[in-house]
Amino acid sequence: MDPMADRIPSTPLVGRRRELDQLLELSGVTGAGGHDVVLLGGDAGIGKTRLLRELAQRARDAGHRVLAGHCLDLGDSALPYQPFAEAFSSLDTAERQHVAERFPALVPVLPGLVAAGGPVVERAELFASVVAALDSLATDEPLLLVVEDAHWADASTRHLVRYVLAQGFHGPVHLVVSYRADDLHRQHPLRQALAEWVRLPGVRRVELEPLTDDDVADLARARSAEDLTSDALGAVVRRAGGNAFYVEELLDAGSGDRASALPETLSDLLLVRLERLDDQARRLVRAASVTDGREGFPALASAAGLTESELDVALGSAVDHKVLRRTGADDYGFRHALLGEALRQDLLPGERRRIHAAFLAALDEDAPATTVARHALAAGERSTAFGATVRAAEAAGRVAGYDEAARHYEQALALVDAAPEGTDEIDLVIDAANALVTSGQLLRALDLLRDHLVQLPTHLDTDGRGRLLVAIGNTTYFANLDAESEAASAEAERVVPDEPTVLRAEVAALRARNLTNKRHDDQALAWGERALALAEDVRSEAVISDAKATLTRLMVRSGQDPERATAAIRDLIDGSRASGHVLGELRGLHQMAFVHFNAGQLDQAEAAFVEGMRRAEETGWSWGPYGFDGRFFATLLAYLRGRWDEALVLGDAGPSAPVMFAAHLSAITLLVAAGRGDVDQVERTLPLRSMWRHDVAASVHSSTALVDLHGASGDLVAARRAYEALVELETRAWDEPLFPGRVRIAAVLAGQYAAAATSVGRHEQARLLEHAAELAATVEEVVRDQPSFGPEGQTWRHRAHAEIALLRWRCGVDAPTLDELRDHWVAAHAGFVSLDDPYEVARSGTRLASVMLAAGDAGGAAALLDAARRTAERLGAAPLIAEIHLHSPAPAAGESDLTPREREVLQQVALGLSNGEIGARLFISTKTVSVHVSNILAKLGASSRTEAAAIAHRDGLIESRR
Repeated sequence: MDPMADRIPSTPLVGRRRELDQLLELSGVTGAGGHDVVLLGGDAGIGKTRLLRELAQRARDAGHRVLAGHCLDLGDSALPYQPFAEAFSSLDTAERQHVAERFPALVPVLPGLVAAGGPVVERAELFASVVAALDSLATDEPLLLVVEDAHWADASTRHLVRYVLAQGFHGPVHLVVSYRADDLHRQHPLRQALAEWVRLPGVRRVELEPLTDDDVADLARARSAEDLTSDALGAVVRRAGGNAFYVEELLDAGSGDRASALPETLSDLLLVRLERLDDQARRLVRAASVTDGREGFPALASAAGLTESELDVALGSAVDHKVLRRTGADDYGFRHALLGEALRQDLLPGERRRIHAAFLAALDEDAPATTVARHALAAGERSTAFGATVRAAEAAGRVAGYDEAARHYEQALALVDAAPEGTDEIDLVIDAANALVTSGQLLRALDLLRDHLVQLPTHLDTDGRGRLLVAIGNTTYFANLDAESEAASAEAERVVPDEPTVLRAEVAALRARNLTNKRHDDQALAWGERALALAEDVRSEAVISDAKATLTRLMVRSGQDPERATAAIRDLIDGSRASGHVLGELRGLHQMAFVHFNAGQLDQAEAAFVEGMRRAEETGWSWGPYGFDGRFFATLLAYLRGRWDEALVLGDAGPSAPVMFAAHLSAITLLVAAGRGDVDQVERTLPLRSMWRHDVAASVHSSTALVDLHGASGDLVAARRAYEALVELETRAWDEPLFPGRVRIAAVLAGQYAAAATSVGRHEQARLLEHAAELAATVEEVVRDQPSFGPEGQTWRHRAHAEIALLRWRCGVDAPTLDELRDHWVAAHAGFVSLDDPYEVARSGTRLASVMLAAGDAGGAAALLDAARRTAERLGAAPLIAEIHLHSPAPAAGESDLTPREREVLQQVALGLSNGEIGARLFISTKTVSVHVSNILAKLGASSRTEAAAIAHRDGLIESRR
């Protein structure tokens, strides 16, 4: 039945006519082509629920089916996908059964149909089934799904909402999601989610503002059972502050009586209201304040110490006094969540413990594990809490709720002293670590594993020690702590007996991966083959996939039979997907992407990275091993292909992301900052730099960006220091001083040297030339050390030698001829053209143009500069725009004769101020500023404000503020 059918509004809607009309149109009730999704935000009590009740009633009247679900404030005991489970619970038994038969993956979220110990449901299948089921329910009539209080949503629910928004519906299904805006502090996980959701097609955000004083007065009159005096009405308006819930609470608490002592806080108001309840109703609502809505009426009666008949009377009293309200045919809830919160906080410790114990005793065996665990822990029943917490963790893992699973496992470890005899604590530790790793908390997982390894006696339990060492080796491998991973794998090899066991197969697979990273390919091949043989012998699909992935990587690296290697990777991806081995699938997609990336096939590489990112989101591995890599490299390719604004969006991990991954993504956004000359970003990255050491790509790209940023600020010493710090890190952390990315950063550093060559003295030129010679030698050493150096690497090799040749030419020391110099830059430019890297095409094209101008080819240079200028303008690459103008013809005499006022305006334009801001500073109108800016652009021959600023800096028309 309709879950909102019993929520017919009892008072007229006041002050929300515009918002209601907007919701009716966007949710498809009155709008023919309305949006699929509305995100409805506003402060607590502002009127979201009342507005949604009105929307639901109007939708029903228009022939729509309405489903609703709520996110609950249950902390770590949150049930994954709670609002969707509640929405589906409103279906009658026959309809739920029909949905379950059509979409078996939905069984975990269909109340009354969950089978204990049922098969694991892959997140992607569950999510797709939710969308398909909602579409099927909308076959005969439009469907409106309302998800309330998303600020309390667990991570799994947020992921599901994100999938639903991105996927969309085929039929007339509309979704409204409400949340408390005032709960969204900086670190709140919903804050970043909303920023992502609102960018999706068909999503509209609606924010409720406080009611006006007139509306508050109208609402108070409508809600009051008696006429209010003007003083009483004024008190309500003043105290309510435009909040509809405050209005109702003030009235229900008797604030209309001027003689009564009005409470100063909402909590006080709520507690004053409870004094109007009789003893049985008070006991009922105090007990109800600790529920999660899944205990049932018998348990509630027991916890409140009431008989069934007394419970009925107490419910009636609580409803009459507007503390509780009906939320369905057979359910009740607090009229507002804040009522329950205030009551919970008011419970005395002993009272709270007794209530939880009563609930625990009354729960039946089918009660959700999270409910049992919460009541048991609060009641002091640690043994019961331990068992239920483990079951809750396992249940969350079965539906890919890894964030919740990790929290439950950690809670179980805190209760392990109450575990039954025979409990394997190491298995529990490893399960907790795996959940932490998959949810992106690698460093926390490492701390957990290391702590338990230290506590384990070295002379006892070699099996347990071996399992912990393998877990540490895998976790450090995923965290790019190669030295520690190698040490753990070597120790595991010594500790674990060389016998045909799953653990020995895991040791062999770990050894193979570590040796592959160290480029000891012969040894890695032997260990990989050994791991595969052992895994096949003991029938471990996970280790088989692991070993095959390593052997395939070695095949790719050898450069022999690339078609066979690509086919092997595809087989790995397909086989892992078919068997449900997410890690193997994501690792295969990662390898496939890099095969294309290193071959310069950026379209195919980007497709593989995006597929990896999508599969990670669908399976709950967004922050897990190889899952995050898809997002990182999709962000990188958006940058490389000139979609810088998209790269900034993808690179914004938000405050809820694990700090390590936020730091890695910041490396790409730093490249955009470098291209745009935003030198302020250097300081903003300081807190994140310690995390770059966990990822090779992040360290290379961030350091490359720092070289450009320091060069843009004129600090060549800092630029060289960034280069040397990267080399030191790669050598210390990964034992790879000749890493491929060294060619790129060497080229960028040499480019900064060449750019500064004509503005420094002979002594400084000599130092630059000396280090440039070292860079040239290093580039060739890196190339020789790499068995295969793809098109991208070769292009940067050409670029490095072109920059160094340009430096020598500008310094006049061992200078190449103009033809030789031109050949260097033609090769570099052509390479970037083939890689489809518009920024580097423009940057190398500008430098090629400078050489062509020196050679007298003004026509060819002009074409290159014009193309580079268009790209730089589109990207907002201010340093490149300035460089382009250095090589562009200067304006004819008199063309740049600016008036004193125009120079003042130009000075402010160069600071990036808007016309309005300039007018405020110079005490002139915005319109006058606009006229001055137009004149400035015309006189300088500039097409934009950015170009005008670059010309001004080049020609010394303004005072430098650097």
